[in-house]
Amino acid sequence: MKVRTPARREAILEAARKVFLEIGYERASMSEIARRVGGSKATLYSYFPCKATLFVAAAHAEGRRVMEASTRELEHSAAEDLHAALLSLGTDLVGFLSSAKTVAAHRMILAEAGRSDIGHAFYEQGPLIGITRLADTLHAAMRRGELREADPLVAAHHLHSLLSAELQPMWYEQTVPALPPDRCKAIAQNAVDVFMRGYRA
Repeated sequence: MKVRTPARREAILEAARKVFLEIGYERASMSEIARRVGGSKATLYSYFPCKATLFVAAAHAEGRRVMEASTRELEHSAAEDLHAALLSLGTDLVGFLSSAKTVAAHRMILAEAGRSDIGHAFYEQGPLIGITRLADTLHAAMRRGELREADPLVAAHHLHSLLSAELQPMWYEQTVPALPPDRCKAIAQNAVDVFMRGYRA
């Protein structure tokens, strides 16, 4: 029996992501993904018990890689300078949400959400985790008196929505333009400024 490795898991996720994007969830098969990654279906099933689980994991892989360090930094630095910490996280999040990979993944999830519970699983295992961690940071700021008392989870949803507000028009375009870092920071600055005006103590 072959030993499972993180590198092999990442290779499976990358192959699966490409297959799902190319031909869609319904038409994609574990056999085709196994062929792309260079292994057997048995190997795939040893990492992921079903296609739906692999689909959700593939959709989240890029987000976890990109955003995990930013979230940890927010939790570490928010007590020192909340505005700067939110701006740093927001800039990274805008860059991630506006990337072609992320837009393609979201389009794929939404296309399947009306046919199964994949959309719910995707949200609970990805965006909701990040929003909940953000809510914990905002709750701590409320307890310090930096933000007014409010439901921290609602506040986190508000900030997340503000950060994506300027990005939404591009989601309807066939080709997603890459945003330069200064544009990502400007969008994040606008969102954080509005958020702080609404929630500052």
